[in-house]
Amino acid sequence: MAILVYLAGGMKSGWQDKVKEACHDLIIEGVVSFFDPRDNPKEPEKYRLIDKEKWEEADIIFGYAESSNPALFAMCIELTGGFYNKARTIFVDDLRPESLETPEKIEEEKKRKRYLSFLETVSHKKAAGFMEGISILRDEIGAMIDSKFTPKQKQ
Repeated sequence: MAILVYLAGGMKSGWQDKVKEACHDLIIEGVVSFFDPRDNPKEPEKYRLIDKEKWEEADIIFGYAESSNPALFAMCIELTGGFYNKARTIFVDDLRPESLETPEKIEEEKKRKRYLSFLETVSHKKAAGFMEGISILRDEIGAMIDSKFTPKQKQ
C-alpha cells in the first residue's frame, strides 16, 4: 500500500520527472507511487490534466505552477478535489512574470495570479520555488509513512 502522489501542473517542461527523480529512493522501496497525468492513456490529451478517480485515491496532491503552465484553472480543480477528499495538498508557486521579456507575456502571467489566492486556500503547504516544494513533499511523505506504517502503541 504505497503512498500515492498526484502530480498537478503544466505538461511541457518535464518537471514531473524531476519530482520522481528526487523521490527515487522512495519509489524503489515501494513506499511511494506517482500519478503523472502525462501517462494517462485512457483519456484524450486535453483531458489528461484531470483524473477524478486519482483524486479519490491520492494521499498527496503536488501542484506546481510554472511560467510554461498555460492556465491554472485545472490545478485549481485538482487541488480542490484532493483537498476535499482528504489528501494533503502542496502548492508550489514558481510563476516568474518579471523574468519574461515582453510586456504581453508579463501581463499574461499577472492574469494567472488571480488563481493563486484560491490555490492557497486549498493547500496545506505552499512553497515559493521548486526545490522548496520537493523538500515539503519529502517531509509530507515522511509524516505519512510514520502515520500509515508505524504500529500504534497500545495504551
